Amino acid sequence: MTTENIYQAIRNWKTLIKSYQSGNSVNETEILGYLNQGTHFSVSGEEIKKWKTDLENEDTKKIHAYVGLDNGKMKFFLIDSKSDKEARFDTIIIKEFTRESPDMKLQETSSLMVSPPITSEAAINRNFRWNMFCTQWIKAQQTGDFFQLISIPFSDYELLELENDHLCTSFFGLTDDLDRKNSDFPYHIEIITVKDLTIYEMSKMAENYSTPRPPFTVDTVEDYQLLKKSGAFL
Repeated sequence: MTTENIYQAIRNWKTLIKSYQSGNSVNETEILGYLNQGTHFSVSGEEIKKWKTDLENEDTKKIHAYVGLDNGKMKFFLIDSKSDKEARFDTIIIKEFTRESPDMKLQETSSLMVSPPITSEAAINRNFRWNMFCTQWIKAQQTGDFFQLISIPFSDYELLELENDHLCTSFFGLTDDLDRKNSDFPYHIEIITVKDLTIYEMSKMAENYSTPRPPFTVDTVEDYQLLKKSGAFL
């Protein structure tokens, strides 16, 4: 895809969610269809290694996962926070939102976890919460900020210590939203990542420190040039 194609895909998502928030209830079904079109996307150890190089001298290291709609398919456009802030869009990695079984090679789980991940039970529970209450979550987004991307700490991927040819799996979950405790639906969407996932086994730990954007809190929209330059900033 060209950069302009990516811009258009991101704008397509903005157009859909803005129409829904403007009162077009028909869009609720369309949004739900896209969010359930796939179950996950995969990231390789080689891609993580490239991000590590690009973010080497940065104090804040994140991966921005933008949502876009391209020819009727939801896609994720992944870019490291440094490249995004500098508008270097040639580094964008395009991920299909798929239901195909992860093609993964199991590795030994490292014991060098430097931050406390959630357990596999918590990851499964949050993904189950997403699958069961996705419709209720969409209804809660009619007012306020409907996400256009999810900001993922690079450590969520780096701590997995993947070999170049290995894949990890990233999927949606719903987690407590401390800023919306008085809301009728105090949860926000997140991306959870697991190192190993087969029909028989799942990693005992998962990473889940991602945050939907907007709103912009500790960071600013200037850190998200792909959102601005695509014309999709809400």
